[in-house]
Amino acid sequence: VSSVKKLNLGRGLQHLRQTWIEAGQTARSRITGTVRPGLPIDDHHLICRQIDSCLSLLGGAVSARSRAASLGRVYLDLDLQGRRNFLRLLASDYAVRQEDLRLVIHSWLDVSRDSSVPQGRLACEDGLRNTLVSPRIRLLTQFNDLPEGVKFLVSMRAELLAMKGSDPDLNAFDREFKVLLASWFDVGFLELRRITWDAPAALLETLANHEAVHPIRSWRDIKHRLAAVDRRCYAFIHPQMPNDPLIFVWVALTSGIPDKIETLLSIQAPEVGPDDADTAVFYSISATQS
Repeated sequence: VSSVKKLNLGRGLQHLRQTWIEAGQTARSRITGTVRPGLPIDDHHLICRQIDSCLSLLGGAVSARSRAASLGRVYLDLDLQGRRNFLRLLASDYAVRQEDLRLVIHSWLDVSRDSSVPQGRLACEDGLRNTLVSPRIRLLTQFNDLPEGVKFLVSMRAELLAMKGSDPDLNAFDREFKVLLASWFDVGFLELRRITWDAPAALLETLANHEAVHPIRSWRDIKHRLAAVDRRCYAFIHPQMPNDPLIFVWVALTSGIPDKIETLLSIQAPEVGPDDADTAVFYSISATQS
Protein backbone atom coordinates (compact mmCIF):
# COMPACT_ATOMS: atom_id res chain seq x y z
CA VAL A 1 0.00 0.00 0.00
CA SER A 2 2.86 2.32 0.91
CA SER A 3 4.53 1.81 -2.48
CA VAL A 4 1.24 2.55 -4.28
CA LYS A 5 0.84 5.78 -2.31
CA LYS A 6 4.40 6.81 -3.19
CA LEU A 7 3.74 6.03 -6.86
CA ASN A 8 0.55 8.09 -6.87
CA LEU A 9 2.32 10.90 -5.03
CA GLY A 10 5.15 10.81 -7.58
CA ARG A 11 2.73 11.03 -10.48
CA GLY A 12 0.88 13.85 -8.78
CA LEU A 13 4.09 15.82 -8.27
CA GLN A 14 5.14 15.23 -11.90
CA HIS A 15 1.77 16.52 -13.09
CA LEU A 16 2.08 19.53 -10.77
CA ARG A 17 5.62 20.18 -12.01
CA GLN A 18 4.46 20.14 -15.64
CA THR A 19 1.56 22.45 -14.79
CA TRP A 20 3.91 24.94 -13.16
CA ILE A 21 6.34 24.75 -16.09
CA GLU A 22 3.52 25.56 -18.51
CA ALA A 23 2.34 28.39 -16.26
CA GLY A 24 5.85 29.82 -16.20
CA GLN A 25 6.17 29.56 -19.98
CA THR A 26 2.81 31.31 -20.40
CA ALA A 27 3.89 34.12 -18.11
CA ARG A 28 7.23 34.57 -19.91
CA SER A 29 5.44 34.57 -23.25
CA ARG A 30 3.10 37.34 -22.10
CA ILE A 31 5.95 39.40 -20.68
CA THR A 32 8.43 39.02 -23.53
CA GLY A 33 6.00 38.63 -26.43
CA THR A 34 7.82 35.46 -27.49
CA VAL A 35 5.78 32.82 -29.31
CA ARG A 36 6.19 29.36 -27.79
CA PRO A 37 7.20 26.47 -30.08
CA GLY A 38 3.80 24.76 -29.89
CA LEU A 39 1.88 28.00 -30.68
CA PRO A 40 -0.86 27.43 -28.07
CA ILE A 41 -4.08 29.44 -28.24
CA ASP A 42 -2.74 31.87 -25.64
CA ASP A 43 -0.03 32.90 -28.13
CA HIS A 44 -2.30 33.36 -31.14
CA HIS A 45 -2.63 37.08 -30.49
CA LEU A 46 1.16 37.42 -30.71
CA ILE A 47 1.41 35.72 -34.09
CA CYS A 48 -1.71 37.55 -35.34
CA ARG A 49 -0.06 40.85 -34.43
CA GLN A 50 2.91 39.96 -36.65
CA ILE A 51 0.70 38.74 -39.49
CA ASP A 52 -1.42 41.89 -39.37
CA SER A 53 1.74 43.99 -39.38
CA CYS A 54 2.92 42.22 -42.54
CA LEU A 55 -0.45 42.80 -44.20
CA SER A 56 -0.47 46.50 -43.32
CA LEU A 57 2.33 47.20 -45.85
CA LEU A 58 3.47 50.22 -43.84
CA GLY A 59 6.97 51.63 -44.31
CA GLY A 60 7.67 50.57 -47.89
CA ALA A 61 9.25 47.50 -49.45
CA VAL A 62 12.29 47.30 -47.16
CA SER A 63 10.17 47.33 -44.01
CA ALA A 64 7.79 44.78 -45.54
CA ARG A 65 10.69 42.40 -46.29
CA SER A 66 11.98 42.80 -42.74
CA ARG A 67 8.57 42.00 -41.21
CA ALA A 68 8.09 39.00 -43.49
CA ALA A 69 11.55 37.68 -42.61
CA SER A 70 10.79 38.11 -38.90
CA LEU A 71 7.52 36.17 -39.23
CA GLY A 72 9.29 33.49 -41.25
CA ARG A 73 11.85 33.03 -38.48
CA VAL A 74 9.06 32.62 -35.94
CA TYR A 75 7.46 29.93 -38.13
CA LEU A 76 10.77 28.06 -38.52
CA ASP A 77 11.25 28.09 -34.73
CA LEU A 78 7.90 26.37 -34.17
CA ASP A 79 7.71 22.63 -33.61
CA LEU A 80 5.48 20.35 -35.69
CA GLN A 81 2.38 21.11 -33.64
CA GLY A 82 3.16 24.82 -33.70
CA ARG A 83 3.53 24.90 -37.48
CA ARG A 84 0.24 23.07 -37.87
CA ASN A 85 -1.47 25.49 -35.50
CA PHE A 86 -0.05 28.35 -37.56
CA LEU A 87 -1.51 26.89 -40.76
CA ARG A 88 -4.87 26.31 -39.07
CA LEU A 89 -4.85 29.93 -37.97
CA LEU A 90 -4.27 31.11 -41.54
CA ALA A 91 -6.99 28.76 -42.78
CA SER A 92 -9.62 29.94 -40.29
CA ASP A 93 -8.85 33.62 -39.67
CA TYR A 94 -7.21 34.87 -42.89
CA ALA A 95 -9.50 33.59 -45.62
CA VAL A 96 -11.48 35.84 -47.97
CA ARG A 97 -13.52 38.24 -45.84
CA GLN A 98 -17.11 37.22 -46.38
CA GLU A 99 -18.64 40.58 -45.50
CA ASP A 100 -16.34 42.40 -47.94
CA LEU A 101 -17.20 39.86 -50.61
CA ARG A 102 -20.94 40.29 -50.11
CA LEU A 103 -20.63 44.07 -50.38
CA VAL A 104 -18.66 44.02 -53.61
CA ILE A 105 -21.00 41.42 -55.13
CA HIS A 106 -24.02 43.58 -54.32
CA SER A 107 -22.27 46.60 -55.83
CA TRP A 108 -21.51 44.65 -58.99
CA LEU A 109 -25.12 43.45 -59.27
CA ASP A 110 -26.36 47.01 -58.91
CA VAL A 111 -24.10 48.54 -61.58
CA SER A 112 -24.30 45.59 -63.99
CA ARG A 113 -27.99 46.28 -64.55
CA ASP A 114 -27.11 49.63 -66.11
CA SER A 115 -25.28 48.88 -69.37
CA SER A 116 -24.86 52.61 -70.07
CA VAL A 117 -22.16 52.97 -67.39
CA PRO A 118 -19.49 50.37 -68.19
CA GLN A 119 -16.87 52.17 -66.08
CA GLY A 120 -18.79 51.38 -62.89
CA ARG A 121 -19.13 47.73 -63.81
CA LEU A 122 -15.44 47.41 -64.64
CA ALA A 123 -14.48 49.12 -61.38
CA CYS A 124 -16.64 46.66 -59.46
CA GLU A 125 -15.03 43.76 -61.30
CA ASP A 126 -11.61 45.04 -60.25
CA GLY A 127 -12.88 45.28 -56.68
CA LEU A 128 -14.21 41.73 -56.87
CA ARG A 129 -10.89 40.39 -58.12
CA ASN A 130 -9.01 42.16 -55.33
CA THR A 131 -11.46 40.99 -52.67
CA LEU A 132 -11.10 37.36 -53.79
CA VAL A 133 -7.36 37.48 -53.02
CA SER A 134 -7.41 36.34 -49.41
CA PRO A 135 -5.23 37.98 -46.73
CA ARG A 136 -3.29 34.73 -46.29
CA ILE A 137 -2.29 34.69 -49.97
CA ARG A 138 -1.24 38.34 -49.76
CA LEU A 139 0.89 37.33 -46.79
CA LEU A 140 2.50 34.33 -48.49
CA THR A 141 3.30 36.41 -51.57
CA GLN A 142 5.61 38.56 -49.45
CA PHE A 143 7.93 35.61 -48.82
CA ASN A 144 8.68 35.37 -52.53
CA ASP A 145 11.06 38.33 -52.27
CA LEU A 146 13.14 36.77 -49.49
CA PRO A 147 16.25 34.61 -50.09
CA GLU A 148 15.03 31.03 -50.59
CA GLY A 149 11.51 32.32 -49.95
CA VAL A 150 10.03 30.03 -52.59
CA LYS A 151 11.66 27.00 -50.95
CA PHE A 152 10.20 28.15 -47.63
CA LEU A 153 6.71 28.25 -49.16
CA VAL A 154 7.11 24.86 -50.88
CA SER A 155 8.04 23.34 -47.51
CA MET A 156 5.08 25.08 -45.87
CA ARG A 157 2.66 23.66 -48.43
CA ALA A 158 4.13 20.18 -47.91
CA GLU A 159 3.21 20.60 -44.24
CA LEU A 160 -0.31 21.66 -45.25
CA LEU A 161 -0.72 18.67 -47.58
CA ALA A 162 0.28 16.30 -44.78
CA MET A 163 -2.31 17.65 -42.35
CA LYS A 164 -5.31 18.86 -44.37
CA GLY A 165 -7.29 15.59 -44.52
CA SER A 166 -10.93 16.39 -45.26
CA ASP A 167 -11.01 19.66 -43.32
CA PRO A 168 -12.87 22.17 -45.57
CA ASP A 169 -10.95 25.25 -44.38
CA LEU A 170 -7.55 23.61 -44.81
CA ASN A 171 -8.51 22.26 -48.25
CA ALA A 172 -9.70 25.70 -49.34
CA PHE A 173 -6.39 27.12 -48.16
CA ASP A 174 -4.48 24.42 -50.04
CA ARG A 175 -6.31 25.17 -53.30
CA GLU A 176 -5.31 28.82 -53.02
CA PHE A 177 -1.75 27.84 -52.12
CA LYS A 178 -1.54 25.53 -55.14
CA VAL A 179 -2.69 28.27 -57.53
CA LEU A 180 -0.14 30.68 -56.07
CA LEU A 181 2.78 28.26 -56.48
CA ALA A 182 1.62 27.20 -59.94
CA SER A 183 1.88 30.81 -61.09
CA TRP A 184 5.52 30.91 -59.94
CA PHE A 185 6.44 27.50 -61.32
CA ASP A 186 5.20 28.04 -64.83
CA VAL A 187 7.63 26.40 -67.24
CA GLY A 188 8.62 29.84 -68.51
CA PHE A 189 10.20 30.60 -65.11
CA LEU A 190 12.13 27.33 -64.89
CA GLU A 191 15.61 26.60 -66.17
CA LEU A 192 16.61 23.34 -67.84
CA ARG A 193 20.08 22.45 -66.60
CA ARG A 194 22.45 19.57 -67.00
CA ILE A 195 23.49 18.15 -63.62
CA THR A 196 27.09 16.96 -63.42
CA TRP A 197 29.22 15.21 -60.81
CA ASP A 198 30.70 18.50 -59.58
CA ALA A 199 27.25 19.80 -58.55
CA PRO A 200 26.75 20.75 -54.87
CA ALA A 201 26.44 17.81 -52.48
CA ALA A 202 22.96 18.97 -51.42
CA LEU A 203 21.73 18.71 -55.01
CA LEU A 204 23.24 15.22 -55.44
CA GLU A 205 21.57 14.13 -52.22
CA THR A 206 18.22 15.39 -53.52
CA LEU A 207 18.64 13.29 -56.67
CA ALA A 208 19.48 10.21 -54.64
CA ASN A 209 16.59 10.67 -52.22
CA HIS A 210 13.94 11.26 -54.89
CA GLU A 211 14.95 8.77 -57.58
CA ALA A 212 11.65 6.90 -57.97
CA VAL A 213 12.32 4.41 -60.79
CA HIS A 214 15.76 2.87 -60.39
CA PRO A 215 17.04 3.52 -56.84
CA ILE A 216 20.57 4.84 -56.54
CA ARG A 217 22.56 2.18 -54.72
CA SER A 218 25.77 3.99 -53.82
CA TRP A 219 27.93 7.05 -54.45
CA ARG A 220 29.68 5.05 -57.19
CA ASP A 221 26.29 4.52 -58.81
CA ILE A 222 25.35 8.20 -58.84
CA LYS A 223 28.84 9.16 -59.99
CA HIS A 224 28.51 6.75 -62.91
CA ARG A 225 25.16 8.25 -63.87
CA LEU A 226 26.58 11.78 -63.79
CA ALA A 227 30.24 11.47 -64.80
CA ALA A 228 30.42 8.64 -67.36
CA VAL A 229 30.93 9.93 -70.91
CA ASP A 230 27.73 8.21 -72.05
CA ARG A 231 25.49 9.41 -69.23
CA ARG A 232 23.51 12.62 -68.76
CA CYS A 233 21.14 14.07 -66.19
CA TYR A 234 18.87 17.06 -66.85
CA ALA A 235 16.58 18.88 -64.45
CA PHE A 236 14.06 21.70 -64.36
CA ILE A 237 15.16 24.11 -61.62
CA HIS A 238 13.57 27.23 -60.21
CA PRO A 239 16.13 30.07 -59.86
CA GLN A 240 15.25 30.49 -56.17
CA MET A 241 15.70 26.75 -55.48
CA PRO A 242 19.03 25.95 -57.15
CA ASN A 243 19.65 22.78 -55.11
CA ASP A 244 16.08 21.45 -55.33
CA PRO A 245 15.27 20.33 -58.88
CA LEU A 246 11.54 20.02 -59.48
CA ILE A 247 11.88 17.16 -61.92
CA PHE A 248 14.89 15.32 -63.33
CA VAL A 249 15.56 12.76 -66.03
CA TRP A 250 18.41 10.28 -66.51
CA VAL A 251 19.71 9.70 -70.04
CA ALA A 252 22.01 7.03 -71.46
CA LEU A 253 23.79 7.49 -74.82
CA THR A 254 24.00 4.12 -76.53
CA SER A 255 24.86 2.48 -79.81
CA GLY A 256 21.53 1.02 -80.82
CA ILE A 257 18.55 0.39 -78.57
CA PRO A 258 19.50 -1.73 -75.54
CA ASP A 259 17.37 -4.81 -74.83
CA LYS A 260 18.01 -4.90 -71.06
CA ILE A 261 17.69 -2.18 -68.44
CA GLU A 262 20.39 -3.94 -66.43
CA THR A 263 22.88 -3.00 -69.12
CA LEU A 264 22.12 0.68 -68.64
CA LEU A 265 22.32 0.48 -64.87
CA SER A 266 25.53 -1.57 -64.67
CA ILE A 267 28.54 0.36 -63.41
CA GLN A 268 30.88 -2.17 -65.07
CA ALA A 269 29.34 -1.86 -68.53
CA PRO A 270 31.73 -0.43 -71.15
CA GLU A 271 31.13 3.24 -71.94
CA VAL A 272 30.05 4.44 -75.36
CA GLY A 273 31.83 7.47 -76.75
CA PRO A 274 29.63 10.37 -77.86
CA ASP A 275 30.81 9.95 -81.48
CA ASP A 276 29.74 6.29 -81.44
CA ALA A 277 26.32 6.84 -79.86
CA ASP A 278 23.27 6.98 -82.10
CA THR A 279 20.52 6.64 -79.47
CA ALA A 280 19.50 8.57 -76.35
CA VAL A 281 17.60 6.43 -73.86
CA PHE A 282 15.54 8.27 -71.24
CA TYR A 283 15.49 5.49 -68.65
CA SER A 284 14.12 7.31 -65.58
CA ILE A 285 12.22 10.46 -64.68
CA SER A 286 11.33 11.58 -61.15
CA ALA A 287 9.69 14.54 -59.42
CA THR A 288 10.75 15.95 -56.07
CA GLN A 289 7.55 17.82 -55.18
CA SER A 290 3.98 16.71 -54.51
